[in-house]
Amino acid sequence: MATQKYSIKDPISAILHKPGGEQVSVTLPAGALLQESTQHSTTLLGMVGVYWEGRHYSVALSELLKKTELVSTA
Repeated sequence: MATQKYSIKDPISAILHKPGGEQVSVTLPAGALLQESTQHSTTLLGMVGVYWEGRHYSVALSELLKKTELVSTA
């Protein structure tokens, strides 16, 4: 299955999924390269799962569409 990669144009809000189930609100910086996640079990309902620097995050689809640009499909 191909996964998409996105480059952040403007900082976006996200939820970091920590080991043990803890969830932390964070802001992902402009210039970060996100990779679409296939790990849907930890992605929050109604959000899109992405990886950045090896960590799993949930982001709102509207934020992803407005504040990122598609870089490639791997």
